[in-house]
Amino acid sequence: MIDSYTIARRDPQVVREDSRLARVEPAAVVLDMLCEAMHALTIGGHADDIVCRHLGRALSADASVIIAVIPDGAPYVASSYPDTAAVHAVADDLLARNLQAGEEQFCVEYIEQIGHVASMSIHSTDANGGSPGGQGRVLVYSRSIPFGAGDRLLLDRARDALVALWPHAERSVHAHQAREWVRETVDESRMTERELQVLNLLAEGLLATSIASRLRLSPRTVHKHLGNIYRKLGVHDRLVAVSLARLQGLVDTYPSTPTSPPVYSPPSPNSPYRD
Repeated sequence: MIDSYTIARRDPQVVREDSRLARVEPAAVVLDMLCEAMHALTIGGHADDIVCRHLGRALSADASVIIAVIPDGAPYVASSYPDTAAVHAVADDLLARNLQAGEEQFCVEYIEQIGHVASMSIHSTDANGGSPGGQGRVLVYSRSIPFGAGDRLLLDRARDALVALWPHAERSVHAHQAREWVRETVDESRMTERELQVLNLLAEGLLATSIASRLRLSPRTVHKHLGNIYRKLGVHDRLVAVSLARLQGLVDTYPSTPTSPPVYSPPSPNSPYRD
């Protein structure tokens, strides 16, 4: 299967709308944006910066801002373009105004000290047929010149494509949040080398008695290590512990084969067990 991101794309057609602005053909803008966004999501990246940049350039916007809307949470600026102090100030201003696109999902207005503003919203309910919950985005573009019919056409085309893309983007956001949570949890846990050995064998499906035999430890000591692992990860279940460890790369993605060599330190000459 050919990766769409590697397909060479022709230069977008420039359409003269009036004597002040030239805009690119909407289909070309949307296609280019979607190809790059899908590629970013495929490799675990984010699409916000890509969407913000592509539409901002196509609209000749002075400032492009994407605001993330979270159920029962405070909104935040997910992306802004270009990366300048002036644009960051506009983003903060828009965030403070709690700008929303409204029920019509698209609006154009004039805001003092910002200029002409076009905004549109994308919510999880748009993509999943009305199911509640999930994050959303408000895309905001500002410039000194009013937005025209051609700009509305571009944003309409872009919104249709982004609604189709949104379920994939939302899953990527959730996965990134999970990885960050696991990383912070593991960083704070400071697991010992022995606990990591026990965790790896736990991921292979071994029970406490088998782990004790593999590492030449007493079952009591293994249970003690397991208790420390669960406490440090904030879980009470071995499956959840293994899942979190795999997300962070602490254990192999797949269990070792039955013929994998045992991982243990030689026991002390004076004791059948070594803690």
